[in-house]
Amino acid sequence: MRMREKVTLCGLLSLLMLLDGSISYLFAGTLHQFPNTMITRLTVLGLLLMVFFAPDFNHLVITALVLGLLYDSFYTGVLGVYMFLFPLVVYFTRWMAKFFASTPLIIGAIYLIDLTVLESAVYAMNTFMGQTTLSLNDFIPNVLGPTLALNLVLFIILYLPLRQLIAKLGSVY
Repeated sequence: MRMREKVTLCGLLSLLMLLDGSISYLFAGTLHQFPNTMITRLTVLGLLLMVFFAPDFNHLVITALVLGLLYDSFYTGVLGVYMFLFPLVVYFTRWMAKFFASTPLIIGAIYLIDLTVLESAVYAMNTFMGQTTLSLNDFIPNVLGPTLALNLVLFIILYLPLRQLIAKLGSVY
């Protein structure tokens, strides 16, 4: 993979990160309607698809680390949460990809597993740091469930265009 493709893939991940925040801001009244909260995770979708369709991108873990640092700086104010979790998502997805074919159904299922692990880890870290008082009984139906539903819809809409773009840049197909 040439440097131009690597830079373009990094730019795509950055764009997806900015879209996460922009969508949350533009649709705040809908996505954050008490008691439910829906969180877009397009960045995780980009990382997941790059694992499957840009396997020559050797520095994806390092890119995920830097992207996590930027994500923490822009959105959370607590450095280290996403900086730790994004590379973990890449490792976990690579491990899962060894056992399954790269069909849309399997990739969608892995995406939902990644999101569940990510959201649960963010919830656990926020609880540990005293950033939230939300109980687990409230977190699952009011945050995790709606977040998974929203991201499943986004996956269905964006899978094909993102897959084609990433595969073209990652020279898989």
